[in-house]
Amino acid sequence: MRDTLLSVVVIGRNEGARLERCLASIGKLRRSACEIEVIYVDSASTDGSPELARRAGAEAIVLDAVRPTAALGRNAGWQKAKGETILFLDGDTILHPEFPAAALDVLAGDESIAAVWGHRREVHPERSIYNRVLDLDWVIRPGWTEFCGGDVVMRRSALDRAGGYDASLIAGEEPELCRRLRALGYRILHIDRPMTGHDLEMTRWSQYWRRATRAGHAY
Repeated sequence: MRDTLLSVVVIGRNEGARLERCLASIGKLRRSACEIEVIYVDSASTDGSPELARRAGAEAIVLDAVRPTAALGRNAGWQKAKGETILFLDGDTILHPEFPAAALDVLAGDESIAAVWGHRREVHPERSIYNRVLDLDWVIRPGWTEFCGGDVVMRRSALDRAGGYDASLIAGEEPELCRRLRALGYRILHIDRPMTGHDLEMTRWSQYWRRATRAGHAY
């Protein structure tokens, strides 16, 4: 049986209009049968993102950390959440309105599954070669996987058992968590459903290089 409350945790830093668009896509879920709570965790934004999130009806948490990371943000969000099921989103994404229901059905049918994710694609792959390259990187065959991305629906009890994300990592926190989940006997399922659109907004080599360097730390 499905939980009646879905906790949506959004992380971001200086996302501006992209965060507003992300929160608006979550808002469309409020008309569904499932109750929704939205928690936005901010990593030292200077563009008023926490205030924007509060105006949109989300609870906003501002990280007080020397080096904010996605792992810190996600941990702060799910630990504050009230629901037994957590939907994690990045602030530069647009949620597909039908994905949460599909993911919740999967979790309700098999307690061995800790995480469910779907297809993430770039919303503007035509705007730069970097956007297009990353759009191709998002293409993953549906089925059982060893990892998931940042956008995912997770079972809170599994997060509790695994201890959440490793806050010491500056990147790669998702596959590292999945490694520990699998060691506990859980499974991760990638379903053949659209999940999120991602807006990379990358137009310069320097941006791509910084992202590649961060990914290197993850590896």
